[in-house]
Amino acid sequence: MDSESPQPLTTRFPVGGGEIGRLIQTRDWSKTPLGPLDLWPQSLKTATNMLLLSPVPIVLLWGEDGVMIYNDAYSVFAGSRHPDLLGSKVREGWSEIADFNDNVMKVGLSGKTLAYENQELTLLRHGSPAPAWMNLDYSPVLDESGKPAGVIAIVVETTKSVLAQRRLRESEERFRAFTTATTDIVYRMSADWKEMQQLDGRNVLADTANPTVAWQEAYLFPEDIPAIQAVIDEAISSKGVFECEHRVRRADGSTGWVLSRAVPLLNDAGAIVEWFGAATDITERRRKQQQLELVVHELNHRVKNNLAMVQAFAYRTFRDADDIPRALDSFTARLVSLGRANDLLTGELWSSASLKQTLDQATVPHRPDGGRWELTGDDIRVSAKTALALTMAFHELGTNAVRHGAWSSDGGAVRVRCSLQIIDDGTQRYRIDWDEHGGPPVEQPKRKGFGTVLIQRGLAAETGGNVEISFAERGFSFRLDAPADRLRNE
Repeated sequence: MDSESPQPLTTRFPVGGGEIGRLIQTRDWSKTPLGPLDLWPQSLKTATNMLLLSPVPIVLLWGEDGVMIYNDAYSVFAGSRHPDLLGSKVREGWSEIADFNDNVMKVGLSGKTLAYENQELTLLRHGSPAPAWMNLDYSPVLDESGKPAGVIAIVVETTKSVLAQRRLRESEERFRAFTTATTDIVYRMSADWKEMQQLDGRNVLADTANPTVAWQEAYLFPEDIPAIQAVIDEAISSKGVFECEHRVRRADGSTGWVLSRAVPLLNDAGAIVEWFGAATDITERRRKQQQLELVVHELNHRVKNNLAMVQAFAYRTFRDADDIPRALDSFTARLVSLGRANDLLTGELWSSASLKQTLDQATVPHRPDGGRWELTGDDIRVSAKTALALTMAFHELGTNAVRHGAWSSDGGAVRVRCSLQIIDDGTQRYRIDWDEHGGPPVEQPKRKGFGTVLIQRGLAAETGGNVEISFAERGFSFRLDAPADRLRNE
């Protein structure tokens, strides 16, 4: 056979092995405890051929010193230590974990195995120590006599996986901390929003602990779904923020409102992985907003009514006035009384007012000191319209008492009694009695002034009740008897 012909596969050593196989062939092994390559025992050669042909990172630690022979995959793990690591003693090559490898050698050469999962080791990398995690499996390698002569190690670094799991745990812990700290509803949705993966409803919405595809039926109203879905589709298309204010079915079965916002979580390729969202319960805000809209609407209505009332004041006050200054004073006083009524109703958001508080406030500008005013009896809430009518009527009664009645003298007083009465048929009527006493003798006026007309006609029309006025000599009196429901409602 030609001396330059390739040697048979059975006589070549090592067989293949890529870069490391070539390094093994060219290295001077006589300077190592293993001795020249051609003198290696067959057990060492067999183990070397086996690891060189493996795609998995494997290192052979031979003899008491643990001289290292490894494959291409392990050289990647070795990093800058390669190629000097090849043929070195394991305790010296990995000096920072010498104690760890010393135990490996003792256990392996005693014929036992070792296995570690995600074992943390501090290795010198890029000139400084850094933590690394690995799955390690150690097994003894027998020589020709059947005794352990070395240890073979399968080394799979799991650092990236461990750090990723840690980041995931940290993210989950932050998520739990956030959900614990916030009062908002928090939820997670699949990339296409088909599945709700989790929802913490904060006692506002029912919790969803397990993924569900029936979340729209559970939380939304059918007539609202198309509009909400349109916002979802736009957010998915743009990979932008989802934001929508919409109705929801609350945990207690009632209807509520939420302001919901969700952001997409993207992978390295820029694809949406899932959505993380938070929703604020705005049910009370919506209720107040609707109430405010009603108040504004009511205010517009009241302003028009007030302007009409002012126009009537002006027409009635100045139409036949001979004394313009006095008429102007009367007109101004009526406007002030109207303003007081508006102040009272504004404080009540124009919804309703206390009847007794309305009567009390309407007479404040007229009442003298010294306990000459007494207001007793039952109180009810009356509509804004009724409160305005009573305010104007009692302003006129107070004005009359100051000019001609009980409050025009030092000893006169006014007593007002309010009473809620139940009629035999179960309906309720409300009665107001204004009685003056201790003032000068009363005379029947020769003509009805604007105040009398306002009281007799206007108040009767506004309340649907009966109005009686008496100019008895002992003192002026006024009676109103009206349906209680009419006073409470517009």
